[in-house]
Amino acid sequence: MRTVLITGANSGIGFSSIKLFLNNGYKVFAHYNSNKNNLDIIEDKNLILFQANFMNLNETEELFNNILKITKTIDVLVNNAGLYSPVESFNDLGLEVFDDVLNVNLKSPFLLSQKFINLMKSYNRGRIINISSIGVKYGGSPTSMSYTISKSALETMTIAFAKEGAKYNILVNALRVGVTNTEIHNISKNKNMDNRIKMIPLQRIAEPEEIAEYILFLASPKSSFTTGSIITVAGGE
Repeated sequence: MRTVLITGANSGIGFSSIKLFLNNGYKVFAHYNSNKNNLDIIEDKNLILFQANFMNLNETEELFNNILKITKTIDVLVNNAGLYSPVESFNDLGLEVFDDVLNVNLKSPFLLSQKFINLMKSYNRGRIINISSIGVKYGGSPTSMSYTISKSALETMTIAFAKEGAKYNILVNALRVGVTNTEIHNISKNKNMDNRIKMIPLQRIAEPEEIAEYILFLASPKSSFTTGSIITVAGGE
């Protein structure tokens, strides 16, 4: 049975991916930070939950090590967990917030990807899918630039890891996801979603289930010659 580790799995794209992978016969290791209310609803013997706070990089490493106590291989890694911490003004952007965002959005995917490649290179297979943001294309907002900077770096990291992974048939790609119907948009008080939707040629935002389908494809044997790619999944933004 193929296995997948999905981070940030309790809601949004992560939760939709959990359900899709389970329906396609995977054993799913689902990471969450503090809330697992949605995951608890799923009754499936092939779903195994793991808690870790990625702001603490020691917990990131422990997560991977704990998974290896129950499995020899992880076929797919989906780095989906993200921290979005907008502030009131540009001057409120402090290093403490910036460091937390980098730990969750960049350093944790780095650690997990490095461990994943070292684990799977002897098996000559593997897939890593990193979840980025359409905000990278536009530079993001001055009050949430820590998020956009971290996602931009994640895309560069994707290309670098792909070069190493290619030696072992481990394919590494990133999805630059357009505006999607997730809880992240409720965090920023100044975001007007009606105006944002008007900027999208398709005149709607994506549903998490739609993004999950792209993740599943990149994770599958059908995706056999795509690596080091930043794939935009958006409604024309």
